[in-house]
Amino acid sequence: MEIQEIVLQIIYQSVEKSEASNVILDYSSSFKKKRKIKRVPKQEPAKKQENENGLTPLADILNLDPNYSCNPLIDGVNPRVRKIEVNEVIEIPENLDITSEEMSLRKYMDTKRWFCMSRPQYPKSCGITSLVSCWNFLYSNLGHGNLQPLSQEKALIILGIEPPFHDIRFGPFTGNNTLINWFNILNLHFGVKGNAHFFWKLHGKNRTEGIDKDQALKGLIEGLRSTNKTYIYHCYNHYMCPIGYELSPMIPSDAYKKLNQINPSDIRPFIIIGECSKTSPIFHAKKWDDIVLDIDQQNPHFYNIRKPELGVQSYQSETLVSGKKLGGNMHCLIAFERID
Repeated sequence: MEIQEIVLQIIYQSVEKSEASNVILDYSSSFKKKRKIKRVPKQEPAKKQENENGLTPLADILNLDPNYSCNPLIDGVNPRVRKIEVNEVIEIPENLDITSEEMSLRKYMDTKRWFCMSRPQYPKSCGITSLVSCWNFLYSNLGHGNLQPLSQEKALIILGIEPPFHDIRFGPFTGNNTLINWFNILNLHFGVKGNAHFFWKLHGKNRTEGIDKDQALKGLIEGLRSTNKTYIYHCYNHYMCPIGYELSPMIPSDAYKKLNQINPSDIRPFIIIGECSKTSPIFHAKKWDDIVLDIDQQNPHFYNIRKPELGVQSYQSETLVSGKKLGGNMHCLIAFERID
């Protein structure tokens, strides 16, 4: 006999025994399962329920307000897109007609400058090694000259520096003026003509007056496109050779535009630099603004462009903090030119 029938019999018997009373006893609630009431935290909105598999029951999904922020049913059929007001016009470039010659105005590197890079250098010989790289581009048939390439070892012997070269401490006697003098000595030895000078230096002795960063960049670009000019960049404890550049647009849709079609304020110049040291990559591509930051520092502050993540640092040496070198900076660009 089912439980429900037993309950009914008990009820009927109770009614017959208590006819004088109008009270009916209801025992059916004793057999009903108690519902668990889930209380919603006062400070949190009701969250969608999930079953043991991590899925939201369909009934709960259907009962959710369509505007509820987490309704899987609504989002699955019609994903919500956050509306953002965009003021710029979306440009879809097509029918692009830029040529490789026109692109070379934005991106340029004479591969002969790369071929002439003397790599690797000897320990601390970055000065003479960079100078030989420049000299070969100007005067050897590996570059735009007609002489045989000059090795750094032969150049050192011509300059009166004897082997073994690994044991030579080049740092104490190699400086900016030293490289200019060595260039003239090599030219005299080989019977060729040329000129060397400080191209851009902002602080200290031999600083170049009246040349701002924009004028310096323009002159550097013109020189890198020529076949009779080369450059050495004196940075933190090192010499390197600029060999190319890229005028890189900041807006994606400008990627294949001609130079005169791009807003100058949307261009970021990079300088491609040849590296002589085997401990570094063959090339560096440095923002012109970072080169400016380096050359524009004044002792005791300095900027190591090969470790830009360190930011502007400060020397601790007393001679740089309060001595005659205070406010100066050896970092610069030096130009070397062949005279035909």
